Amino acid sequence: MAAALERALGPAGPEADASVPEAPLLVLGPAGSGRTALLLRAALAGGGDGPRALFLAPSAPSRLPDGGGGDPRALQRLELRYPPTLAALAQELGAMAARARPPGLLLLDGLEHYIQGGPSAPARLAALLLEASRAPRPPARLLAALRVPPPGPRVLPVLRRYFPAECRLRPLPGVPLQVNVRLVLPGSVPRGWRLRFEPHGGLNVTPGPGDGDGDEDEDGDGSGDEG
Repeated sequence: MAAALERALGPAGPEADASVPEAPLLVLGPAGSGRTALLLRAALAGGGDGPRALFLAPSAPSRLPDGGGGDPRALQRLELRYPPTLAALAQELGAMAARARPPGLLLLDGLEHYIQGGPSAPARLAALLLEASRAPRPPARLLAALRVPPPGPRVLPVLRRYFPAECRLRPLPGVPLQVNVRLVLPGSVPRGWRLRFEPHGGLNVTPGPGDGDGDEDEDGDGSGDEG
């Protein structure tokens, strides 16, 4: 989970404690902060030698980011699927174990789009994702992206019970196309990067302070678009 993200962004700060098991990772950020681009970059990290990746989202991204170290084989191991409804998503997730070549990396973008059906909906969706990620042998690493503010005041606290690791994206005020990234893992020191989105679709990554927690607005209601 976090390892896939760090392959995509590069080292920043102290290394994670190898004794801490990998945990499902939740990517948090407001509309336009680069959540989709970051998930796809994680999927392509490692070039042709990385794990097979399944990317699920309610709609297609506007473009595929640069990634895979320029290795064209990276795209060959990436499967893109766009279930438009929660029922369609559940069908995709239910078929994980039956795939001839199960993915080693499961990525869900637009988590807020699929949170439907009352107060228990976030917990049901998170449990469905965890069950699907554990179905293949070996289990798939799980990364999911949620736009903040989320669609309801209790969504984020519930999801955090299932996703112990977080990657928080915060656009720099007054600096277009630049985002601070803070990776928070259980039992590990937080690490940070700074992302700069290039006009042609590229992504420049440098170690950064990662000093924005972005918690103050995360528990409210809201609506947004592709990150």
